[in-house]
Amino acid sequence: MSKSKATLSITERLLLDFVKYKTNNNHKFFMGNDKIAMALGLTVNSAKVMINGLIREGYLIKSMDTHGRRMLELSDKPYLTIACVDLSNVDKRIILQEALNFKRDAEYYQKQYEFEKARADRLLAELTQLKLSNISINP
Repeated sequence: MSKSKATLSITERLLLDFVKYKTNNNHKFFMGNDKIAMALGLTVNSAKVMINGLIREGYLIKSMDTHGRRMLELSDKPYLTIACVDLSNVDKRIILQEALNFKRDAEYYQKQYEFEKARADRLLAELTQLKLSNISINP
């Protein structure tokens, strides 16, 4: 089957449906590849390749707004939608993932803080010991 006659994959259709869902009521779609990938459970590179392919094939239109941000919108090219997918929880999934990432980062930085505090306490004790030994040597 040639590329021109190939149908869209389910993931490509899901991406188009996601853009359609997010641009409902004339909203602009500024989401970056990383957020799209997180929302749809893809890698960032897969999302980038898929978006570029859909732009090349004429399903998506890419433009820039006045602030230089990439804006995506659906073209009028027809595609078969995925009717059984509920996209209303996608934003919640992104927020939950970011919250988990922030929690993991906070735990990491807390451990780093404890490690550095223990190191500083140890260095302070060594410095105090050196000062005391220096005083006893030079009365």
